[in-house]
Amino acid sequence: MVVYDSTSIFIQSATTLTAKIVRIDAIIALLEDTALKAAGGDDVEEYSLDDGQTKIKKVFRGSASILKAIYDYEKLRIMYANRLNGRVSRLVPSSTIKGGAGY
Repeated sequence: MVVYDSTSIFIQSATTLTAKIVRIDAIIALLEDTALKAAGGDDVEEYSLDDGQTKIKKVFRGSASILKAIYDYEKLRIMYANRLNGRVSRLVPSSTIKGGAGY
């Protein structure tokens, strides 16, 4: 069994973008379960991901921090999925675009 000190190390240890997305999905699913427990009035201070091969523990200070973590992991997942599918964003100055501020 591998024990990771943090979720970031768990995600970064994946060797492919697909593996990173799968790991983020596992973390999001666990966080959603934890958020449901918190919404139901159960006391939740930590969650642990243990799939038999890996183990991670994380402590939260309330339901707001759980929801923020879900949002942050979803943004990260979208970034990896876009990179996997070949979608990228490129920022250019408006003056170089026809009809932009420089024209």
